[in-house]
Amino acid sequence: MNKNRIVPLVVFLIGAAVVAGLFRFQQIENNYDRYIVGNVMALLWLPMLSILFIFREEPSKFGFALGNWKRVWVPLILMFAAMCVVMAIVSRWDAYQNYYPIFRRFRYPVEFSNIFGGNPWQSAPWLAVYAFASYGLYMFCWEFFFRGYLLFGLQRSIGWWAVLLQALAFGLLHYGKPTSEFYASFGAGIILGIIAVNAKSFVPCFVLHWAASLTLDVIVIASRPTH
Repeated sequence: MNKNRIVPLVVFLIGAAVVAGLFRFQQIENNYDRYIVGNVMALLWLPMLSILFIFREEPSKFGFALGNWKRVWVPLILMFAAMCVVMAIVSRWDAYQNYYPIFRRFRYPVEFSNIFGGNPWQSAPWLAVYAFASYGLYMFCWEFFFRGYLLFGLQRSIGWWAVLLQALAFGLLHYGKPTSEFYASFGAGIILGIIAVNAKSFVPCFVLHWAASLTLDVIVIASRPTH
């Protein structure tokens, strides 16, 4: 059988299994460290093992490369600017105030009221660094899986329809987040998919996604009442 048919089929099967498993995992896991480790294993190591040992191909064929930034830096900046405007508005909404930062939503042997109730940079800067760095790893794995593995793996068979399919899976795993973010994630997934195709890499999408995530956390914390 033609390899360009085998690869998309295996990518689809692994992708479907990962999305279904993580959809359930996100609903029941309440420990931050296990949550990060589980996502790294499912979104990075499982796809990477299939690339190296089943497909026997270079990861760069699945977007695991720096790519061509010259083609996407303008839309990246414009999208980040637009997202900052939107985040400045929604950050004050109860749904976002109650959900973010994600780090505090999991049980952890630390008193979060002392960290996120006031100024996290003064009360526990090392914990803020850990939170943002570990969530950056999480974002890296997400972008590799959706804008790398799924997108470039499926594109061999279904072309530009792969952009839509990975965006649908991406949006599905936003279930449980604030409703407006859940619906917006489908459109964001399409835009990020287009950026990845043009850059031939998921890395620009990772940088944008992580920057937006950090910005939202900071804005949410800053917009909380001081009394």
